Amino acid sequence: MIPPKTPEEIKKLPTLREVIIHFAGVTDDFDFDGGWLSREHAFPPDLKWNIPMVDYYNQAENEDFIVVQTQRGRHTLKPNLRSRPFLFRGQNTDYGSIISSFTQQEFRNGKRVQNRVENREKHLIANLKAEDFMALLKTHPLFMMLDRGVVLAPETKPIFINMNYYGLAQHYNFRTGLIDFTTDIDVACFFACTCNKGNDKYECITDSSRYGVLYVHKIEPGMTFKTYGFTTIGLQLYPRSGAQKGVCFNEHETMFDVNKLVQPVYFRHDADVSQHIFEVMDGGKKLFPSDSISKYAKIILDGNEVTGATFANNLYSNCDDYNENLRVLKRNNIKVNWHKVMHFTSEMLNDLKLDLKNGLWEQFCSQIYFADHKKGKQMHESLLNLPRNPAYQHYFDVKEYSRIIAYDDALHQCAARNAQLLQLRKDSSHNF
Repeated sequence: MIPPKTPEEIKKLPTLREVIIHFAGVTDDFDFDGGWLSREHAFPPDLKWNIPMVDYYNQAENEDFIVVQTQRGRHTLKPNLRSRPFLFRGQNTDYGSIISSFTQQEFRNGKRVQNRVENREKHLIANLKAEDFMALLKTHPLFMMLDRGVVLAPETKPIFINMNYYGLAQHYNFRTGLIDFTTDIDVACFFACTCNKGNDKYECITDSSRYGVLYVHKIEPGMTFKTYGFTTIGLQLYPRSGAQKGVCFNEHETMFDVNKLVQPVYFRHDADVSQHIFEVMDGGKKLFPSDSISKYAKIILDGNEVTGATFANNLYSNCDDYNENLRVLKRNNIKVNWHKVMHFTSEMLNDLKLDLKNGLWEQFCSQIYFADHKKGKQMHESLLNLPRNPAYQHYFDVKEYSRIIAYDDALHQCAARNAQLLQLRKDSSHNF
């Protein structure tokens, strides 16, 4: 589809409502299983909860998140794809190509900034802040529990549920190499007809002389998530990524160009349509539900320091020059705190305690679907009852946090000490 170039061509474009109606007609009667496992047929009694491609072949509700085993043997909570043949991405204007927020730092007014030094400095700071946020999340008691594995009766082996830390950083406004997509066209349309005003606040577009674009990727079950570079964020403990039915494309870990994997569908902005979509999504509150972790993400984003452990890890991972990275941070008024360790503070733990009291765990579990009639129901019940399971109770008791974190904290302290030793061994002439 060729983008419009004149006001007359824009007027001939469909509205976003017409685009939604078109795709609703395509997907209403769609099933990946082609009738093999349709709702009218009996559910095969021997179907296991962890069969391959259960995200495409299941009897779950459309809004459920399916427990899917990855190629590495771990598990992800994936949006139900059975009746969703497309991935969508909405943009309120056409920039000519899709790029991540990380790459966007290299562009101004649609043109690549030639100052490579400036680009590199922005990339370094973005990386370090995102890494600090991910380090914090990894010390969340329930994230640690799911990462380390839980045994759900009647199974006797643990299942390990992936917490997509990098994807979560993307959803909490850190700049990453990920590009957002969604399995839900309504979510994509919200972003297509609104402007981001910052701090998760949005404003609907009413200028009918403008046009936007909905990018569409037709899912190929054997390729989309295994080869092309799309990965699932899906359901995480906090509701934001689940509300957005989040899927990401990692532009730095695939040889494929995302722009060649999508089809652009251009539409004409319409004030009434934009306002309706804006109201349906409650101004974005349905996609950015209030949670206790977002304020700590903002503190890291707005702060002027990074931890020594993150600085050291980034240094080794990228084979950067130690002194040059320090100079970059100094030029940008960012300090390295060699003593700080990212972990949940007492304030964060009190927030978690309140979240659990308000049903955070029950809300999380209510959206999860295990295939397999009998065993799946038992596993779901076992998951829901983990707070009362003696083997896992301590993860839900914030008073036990110091014991849970002891081992991980020791590792972080060791990394920080190593970073300090490295600092002392370097040329003491620099003043930082």
